[in-house]
Amino acid sequence: MSDVAVIGAGIMGSAIATRLLSRGHRVSSFDLDPSKVSVLVGLGATATTSIAEATKASEYIILSLNHADIVRSAVFGETGVSACATAAKLLIDMSSIDPAATVEMAKQLEATTGMAWLDCPLSGGQPGALAGKLTVMAGGTGGNFERARAVMQDLCANYTLMGGNGAGQTTKLVN
Repeated sequence: MSDVAVIGAGIMGSAIATRLLSRGHRVSSFDLDPSKVSVLVGLGATATTSIAEATKASEYIILSLNHADIVRSAVFGETGVSACATAAKLLIDMSSIDPAATVEMAKQLEATTGMAWLDCPLSGGQPGALAGKLTVMAGGTGGNFERARAVMQDLCANYTLMGGNGAGQTTKLVN
């Protein structure tokens, strides 16, 4: 099983982390509200004190955040993903955010750290995540789409590559 960081332990992030733990993945989690992470620790997750710490411990970094500005801060902030990013890691952004911002951030992350970005907005909500029945519309390269399957196969009933970075977000907006 994989080492996965889940950044954002709200309704969706906590459901994603819970499902991954139930499928045997090792999960590190961070949220600005430590009480949300403590629930996941009770299920077997590891609490981290920063996004960078969660990133350092993981091959796959899943974001489940509410807005492009929050995603930007989580990725490029002083103790964000980029502080420990390498080409060996893959960012999977399961937030539903602006496609243009996604394209710009994906380019910046890869140019500055070598780390790839796969946008993976979802449909199916908390029940779908807990049951592994999400529908995910992905944007990124075919290689990274396949690489993410190690994690996404345990979360999704439908997992489809829509095109390059931003295409997943665009499809979600249309949906």
